[in-house]
Amino acid sequence: MAQDPKKVDDRGMKKNGYPSAGLHGRVVHDIGARIVSGKIPPGDTLPSEGELAETYGASRSAIREAVKVLAAKGLVEPRRRSGTRVRPRESWNLLDPDILGWHSPEALIPSFRRDLVELRWAIEPAAAELAARRSQPEDRAVILEALDEMEKAGEDPRAFYSADVRFHLAVFAASRNVLIDRLSTILGPLLTMSFQAQARHNRAFPLAVGDHRAVYEGIAAGDAKAARKAMQFIMNQSARELEAASPAVAIAADAPA
Repeated sequence: MAQDPKKVDDRGMKKNGYPSAGLHGRVVHDIGARIVSGKIPPGDTLPSEGELAETYGASRSAIREAVKVLAAKGLVEPRRRSGTRVRPRESWNLLDPDILGWHSPEALIPSFRRDLVELRWAIEPAAAELAARRSQPEDRAVILEALDEMEKAGEDPRAFYSADVRFHLAVFAASRNVLIDRLSTILGPLLTMSFQAQARHNRAFPLAVGDHRAVYEGIAAGDAKAARKAMQFIMNQSARELEAASPAVAIAADAPA
């Protein structure tokens, strides 16, 4: 049986945004994060409902609801008589924003990093091209604001990457494609993980700002080809940096325009 989870750390919950969900949300977060991090590995059985209730100071009904949420995310499988078992990673809903948020950059397996780059390749150059064709002044203003924040961040990696994520999400919104825009809920956490994983191998921040400015200028000029090409250059850089962070898996770069 898996080791009993530790008491919930309220400071950690505040950082991850769960206090508003109350104790139920904290239980979901704590157990989910332990599963995703491997502290409770696939095949292990969670402590009993009564043990979890005592550990978290929660009612049994709150624990049952938390387990239902984890089951809906594909993390666990409640079974009569044999308890609640952690499911293999292949069963997890890896597009769930919570599950993405529970990953640490160090915990990303090489193949997942490769898949992340390929997903970005499939979406982001097209989003930049569409933004050049369809964006409105208010859309471009949001992109420019994020770009300015990247520049102002200097060598502060947290501020820089936060603005970097906002830049890419603003390009999605500027595409005026509602489905691409909705992907922000998935790609936002993915981008955050990607940038954190790339951090040690990233080029100087001013160079990255210049790369992103080229995307903005293509969009602002209505030059779809230039915007796509500039975003493809960023994708190539991301692929190289992620490959350096995870040399076990070759990641496609220099894809054709």
